[in-house]
Amino acid sequence: MSPQCNTCGEQLQKLNQQVAVMRKEIKNLRQMLDSATRAHRKHILSLQSVVSTMDQKEPHSCYPYNIKGIIQTVPIGYLKSCFTAKNGTPRQPTICGPSRAELRIQQSVFNNPEHALVGLEQYSHVWIIFVFHKNGHLSVKAKVKPPRLNGQKVGVYSTRSPHRPNAIGLTLAKLDNIVGHDGPRFKFLRSTEEAIAAIRGVLSADPRSVYRRARCTDKLFYFTLDTADVTCWFGHGFAEVLQVRPVQQL
Repeated sequence: MSPQCNTCGEQLQKLNQQVAVMRKEIKNLRQMLDSATRAHRKHILSLQSVVSTMDQKEPHSCYPYNIKGIIQTVPIGYLKSCFTAKNGTPRQPTICGPSRAELRIQQSVFNNPEHALVGLEQYSHVWIIFVFHKNGHLSVKAKVKPPRLNGQKVGVYSTRSPHRPNAIGLTLAKLDNIVGHDGPRFKFLRSTEEAIAAIRGVLSADPRSVYRRARCTDKLFYFTLDTADVTCWFGHGFAEVLQVRPVQQL
């Protein structure tokens, strides 16, 4: 055969390979489209069922649920931890003991969120019921492949998979500290007790100038400690703190 025929044969073989790859890609795209269509239909059906139950609900009902068992919940807050992505997050908290998280109570639930936490400091641990609100999946699978089983499929309810019909989780958390929303959040001081000790130390040294001690004995004195503005008044042999508030951000 001539060199031209060999070249044409090689080009034809490459074209056939490319066509085969394109067919596989088209098949995968069709499967993905079918899966997305089914998930969309399920989502639409679930929305329709919720809307229909809301229409059937009594308008003056004093309970947040109806006879069909649909419960309406309101998130009391959102949790932030030192792990910003799921990759690398330990499967159990005991694996990474020094890790910390913060739960902030929303002011939309209570006018004074700190009032709802009064007395909670007496406990060492708290139970937290949460929702995986950032799953991003509209459909769930009955069987999943956990990473530690090397590809073996098991039922979703026998795993820790967050992708399940009701994306609800339960965890036992150690309570380290409770900070009120209205109080200052310190950057350098570790606790309120340290802040009180620091304020006492500053006042015991009488940081006023000689002029203020002699001419402004009846005036208020202001100073800043960490992220707190302190207002105080000096009397004869004593000092009184009148107000402690967060530093005003300009």
